[in-house]
This record gives sequence, C-alpha cells and structure tokens, in this order.
Amino acid sequence: MNSPKAFWQTSLALTFAANLAILAFSWARWQEIGVILHRSVWGLALLLYLAVIFGSLFLWRWMEKSPRAPALLNWLEQNPRPAALWIPLGGILFAGIILLLPWLKFTWRVGEVVKKSTQDPVLTTILFYWLAWWVLLLAAGALKVALRTRWQAGFAAAALGMGLAYEVYNRLQAVTNYPFSLGWSETSRYFYASLFFADSLYGQAMPLSTLHPTRYFLQSLAFLFPSWGLVEHRAWQVFLWLFLTGLTAWALVRRFQSAERQPGYPTPFLVIFFFLYFLRVGIYYHLLPMLLLPLWLVSARHPWRSLAAVIAASLWAGVSRVNWFPVPAMLAIALYLLEEPLAGRKWTDYLHLPTLWGGAGLVSALAAQAAYIPLSGNAANAGAFASSFTSDLLWYRLFPNELYPLGVLGGILLVSAPLLIVAFRAPLRRGETLSRWLLWLMLAILFLGGLVVSVKIGGGGDLHNMDAFAALLGLVAMFGLGSQNQPGKTEHQKQVLPGWGWVAAALILPLAFSIPALKPRPSYLPDWNNANLAQLKTLVEGTAGETLFINERHLVTFGEIDVPMVAEYENVFLMEMAMSGNEKALEQFYEDLRSHRFGLIVAGKQNVGIKEEGAFAEENNAWNTRISPFILCYYEPITLLEPDRSRIEVFAPRALPGVCP
Repeated sequence: MNSPKAFWQTSLALTFAANLAILAFSWARWQEIGVILHRSVWGLALLLYLAVIFGSLFLWRWMEKSPRAPALLNWLEQNPRPAALWIPLGGILFAGIILLLPWLKFTWRVGEVVKKSTQDPVLTTILFYWLAWWVLLLAAGALKVALRTRWQAGFAAAALGMGLAYEVYNRLQAVTNYPFSLGWSETSRYFYASLFFADSLYGQAMPLSTLHPTRYFLQSLAFLFPSWGLVEHRAWQVFLWLFLTGLTAWALVRRFQSAERQPGYPTPFLVIFFFLYFLRVGIYYHLLPMLLLPLWLVSARHPWRSLAAVIAASLWAGVSRVNWFPVPAMLAIALYLLEEPLAGRKWTDYLHLPTLWGGAGLVSALAAQAAYIPLSGNAANAGAFASSFTSDLLWYRLFPNELYPLGVLGGILLVSAPLLIVAFRAPLRRGETLSRWLLWLMLAILFLGGLVVSVKIGGGGDLHNMDAFAALLGLVAMFGLGSQNQPGKTEHQKQVLPGWGWVAAALILPLAFSIPALKPRPSYLPDWNNANLAQLKTLVEGTAGETLFINERHLVTFGEIDVPMVAEYENVFLMEMAMSGNEKALEQFYEDLRSHRFGLIVAGKQNVGIKEEGAFAEENNAWNTRISPFILCYYEPITLLEPDRSRIEVFAPRALPGVCP
C-alpha cells in the first residue's frame, strides 16, 4: 500500500480520469456552439487533453512492466538537500498554492458560472476541478519537500491542509457586520438563544424554544458578555462549530490510540479527516456532547462511571432531538462491543451492561423531555414538541433533485464510503460474530432512521439528518484503524487499511466539497443598509401598540430597535407549525391577526403563490397556504425595505379585511 508505485499509478489513474472527463464535456460543448477546432485556440486544449490522457496510460503501463521503473520511483521518493533551504521554500510554496484556487476563482472567475452568460455550468465546474487536481499535485510536491517525507504523506498533508483551510474560510464568511439576517432563519437563532436571559434583556420571562434547546443554550453563553452584538454572536457560533467538532475528532482518534494500537496514519491527519467528515455530514455542535461523553468516560472496567455518562448524555439528548434519544446509549454499547471480549462468557452475561445502558439511556431521554416541556414554559403548547411526527414525508428527496443534486441517499453513501469500507473490514477477535452483527444492526437502524428524518418536509437539503449514523460509523471505523497493529491479531486480521487508491479518494473527498463553496468574502453597502435600518427603526418606534417581528427579531434583542419584544410567532416556529399542521397553534395566530392585536408586523415579503416544482416547493406552499394568506387578509403592506441580502415588508392593520382564506 505504501509503495511509490501505488502512489504514482493512482495519481496517473486520477489524472487520466480528470482529463477524460473534461475532454468529453468540452467536446460536447464545442459541438454545441460550432467550434472549428483547427482554427481555434480550443484546438490546443484538445491536443493538451489528448497528450495527458495517452501520456498517463503510457506511464501507468511502463511502471507496471518496465524493470527500470522501481529505480526511478525510488529516486523520486528522495528529498533534496540541504534541508535548511528546502523546508521553508516548500512551506512558502504550499501557502501560496492554498491561495491560488481562491485567487483564480475570485479574480478571474475560473470555475464560477457568471449570471446571464453562455457558459455551460457543468463544464465550468469540471474545468475548475481539473485545475484543482493539478494544484493539489503541486501542493503535494511542496509539502513532500517541506516535511521531508514520502509522496503519499505529502499528498495527504496537502489534501487535508487545503480542505481544512477552505472549510474554515467558508465558515468564517458568516462573521460579518451586515445588520440584517444573512439567510431565512440565520438571526432567528440568536433570538432563541436570548430566551435564557429574557428577564434581563426584555424585562419579562418568555418560554424557551421547543426546537433544539441545547443548541440555543450553547449559543446563549455569548449573552454572558453584555457588550457583544451581532458580529460577536456570529463569531461565537462559528467557534462552536469549529471547536466542538475539532474536540470530538481529537477525542475519537485518541480513544483508539495507545502504545499497542497504532492506526497506521499520523494522528493529525486522522483528526483533520474526522473533523472534515463531521462538518461535511453536518453533525450540529449541540449534538457532539453526546459523542464526547461516551468517548471520554464509558468503559466496561468502570461500570458506574459509564452508567452516569450514558444517563448524562441521554438527558442532554432528551432536550436536543427526538431521533437522538437512543444514540448516547448506542454509542456506549458500540464501544463495549468493540473493546470488551466475549471471552467464553454466555451472551446473556456479556450483554448485561449494554442492556442496562440502553434502558437507562432511553428512560433518561424521555424523562428529560417530559421535564423540559413544563420547565420551558410550553406546557400549553406541548404539541409543538411532536411536530416532526405529523410532518409530510417527501421520499423523492432521497434521490437527486433540485434542492440537493446528490440526493440524501447518494450523498451519505458518497461521503461515508471510505469509512464504510474500513468499518466492513474492521478486525474483531475470533468468535466475535455477535458483536459484529449487533454493530451492523445499530448502524442499519440509524441509517434507515436518518433517511426517514431526512425526507420530512423541511429536510433533505443536506446530510445533517444522517448525523447519528455518521457518528456511530466514525466510531466503528476509527476502531478498525486503531486495531491495525493490536496485539494478538494475525496478519490476515490486521488487513483493515484499504489500498492507496481508496485512501487517495478519501483524502480528496472533503476537498471536493469545499472547493465549489469557495466565494469571495461578501461586501455590503453599509450606508444603504444603515439607511434601511434607520427607516425601519423610525417607523416601528413611532407606532403605538405591539409590533410583531416575525423576521429580524435580533434587532430588538441587540437593542438596534427599542420596542417591547412579542414572544410568539417567530419565523421558524410559524414554519414548523405550518409544515406539521398544528391547528391549535395556528388558530391562535389567526385570532390575533383578526383582532388586530399588533400595531405593525415586520416580516419577509409575503405572497400566496403555489409552486408545482423547485427547491423547497413544499415548504413554500405550506407557508403560502397557512401563513401568508392570513397576514394579507387582515394586514396590508405599507413599506418594503430591500437591504443587500433581505426583503423586509412592514404590515399595518387593514380597515376592512382583504381576500381571506
């Protein structure tokens, strides 16, 4: 696996595939627009693609057959001297290469589909990936020199380093002083986090969120710093994403490393890989404590400590997400099955602790939710906690669609493929068939459960509902890697590490997702946005009666607009009630509209259009059937604000009802 031949033949195969793909799509495009190749500069591109394709085939075959190939490959593994000169040069070159792809995309629009242009979006994307492949090889060479290591290590360091740099850069895009919401629900999160400090912020107690309370608890810690505004809260959320994900990746790798267990890959490489994997799947930061506690504390040698860890993690699950209720116990059971030998015991004795953990965990999660409902102030609206059970299932979102081109099923299989291979090959002790089957049963349950949650209306736009499956799969796969050199294994049992071709694909995968997301740091028009904010502030503060902020509540939370906060009917809550058909909550909303309870309503621009197709068509239709018509019936728009990233409409009561449902 670690031979120079494996590296170069894999690189040649990937180079062949990249050039064949761009040639095929370029040829189709040239035919479409009528390019005469022998009279066009594109003819040179054709010659280049063909030269690389046939050159790759020739070199691959030569390495396979020529007796002189091993000597050349061994020579290529050598590092230049003197080290004192080449190490800083390699590091500087790699830093420049990291910046090269963003510079080409941002400055020269390479790989970016320009609006109202005649570019083919598929060809544009493939062209950028083709360019990225050459840049990655150049970066691998730079790090091979800088680290004075083998080509494979240089390639791994380059792929993971670039993936890490781009992922962090993409996350930091959200830290901006733009005063309005960056997305449909972005600033809603800060309002829900503020509810833990409602007394001091709003002068009154308010019910806590019915959705993701632990997420908002973690976000609420930023309110311990009263001077922090929107920018700092955005930065805090990015910190939660990066820090808790990185901590979990480190804990996972360290759990299965010891003097006896060495996974065959450097620890930093594994930590970065799992960091990128968790972020790519989208395991939200408030769910990671349920993975961290078992990784740190669960051990068959400490049954009481383990039970306490399972109960604590399950209590957290009970106020986090319904589909995570059994997950902390399942993770603890997986650790037990992986690490504790059956050793001739009866299976009933062997499964005593897992059974105890499973029962205690599930009871704890249910008890936590039952306690949270009244403690949160939502006893009168307990049905909101079960909204996910009455939402529509949109099965087509498992497959490629406009919302998520890969489809949830294809996306999770692609992202998880490297770990599935390792998990399938993970060595267990002789006679551990029971453990293997139980592990795969739990993986199957979480996989199928994640698919069901993903197709609920409101989901399916990414992979985050496959989070529980991804967490357990990461644990099993890391055990397999950590068992590579475990004592007592035969050579056959140790063959868990896949070949270099699979490793290279696993290294490239995170980078392949991060590169298309690269965008220039957004620039806004501060004067224009501040003028919109001043206009909204003047209008709202000069109106008698309550003002309902369906959207943009953070303006009250952070003191930009000085009016009392209305606790009910926030954007995310209304959408959840609309999608789940919660008639009780909706009817109260309709009644408050009919009675003109609010002097003004601040919301997004409303319409009643129904979509037959398109991304989030069903969500749009739920809102435009159960929310918008009732707002427009009893209220009329009086002002439309259009800052850089938003369309904000202000509504006042109608003298006479309009067109009502």
